[in-house]
Amino acid sequence: MGGQVIPFSAEDIEAATQCLHQQYNYQAQELTGPIPAFHAGAAIWAAGFLYRAVQLTMLRDLGEDVVNGLLLPFNGPVSPETILSVDISFRNLPNLLGLAKGLAPEDVLVKRLQAAATEWPFSSVGMKVEGIMNMDAIMNNACLRRAYIDRIIEARDSRRCNNVQVNEYIKEALGDHGQLLWPGWEPEVKEM
Repeated sequence: MGGQVIPFSAEDIEAATQCLHQQYNYQAQELTGPIPAFHAGAAIWAAGFLYRAVQLTMLRDLGEDVVNGLLLPFNGPVSPETILSVDISFRNLPNLLGLAKGLAPEDVLVKRLQAAATEWPFSSVGMKVEGIMNMDAIMNNACLRRAYIDRIIEARDSRRCNNVQVNEYIKEALGDHGQLLWPGWEPEVKEM
């Protein structure tokens, strides 16, 4: 079976959905406030995307058409439910991108993973992301917003600090302990 991508069976998808739902419930314990519901379609899409991306990291000779055909963008609406469900798998995106970049920094797989990082900013904290990220669904949901701000602080991702709203929430989260939790943090808001 070397050098080819095998389709997922219905049994694979069913088992993966159960596993992803369990992982979602486990990760939800880290969150506060009303937690968005599990979205099976988004979770399966992200798991399949990440799985195929790992395969493509190893099968580098399949070409641009195959990469683009296997790593299709999510075709549903972006909502708190889809963001959190995608994150079950996409929280591993930074590590996979680092591996793919190390093997071939300019190939189509790296570009597709970078595009996914831009499309899913909740999961790409800590990554150098090019392009405009839509954070409306994150910032408009208290549960996701708190988790997103916590991730930015934990990663000390100053690149995410070019947004007035994000900076206000970081400042609020750091409180009087800013220099202890994030030494040297200063908002980096760029005027539009």
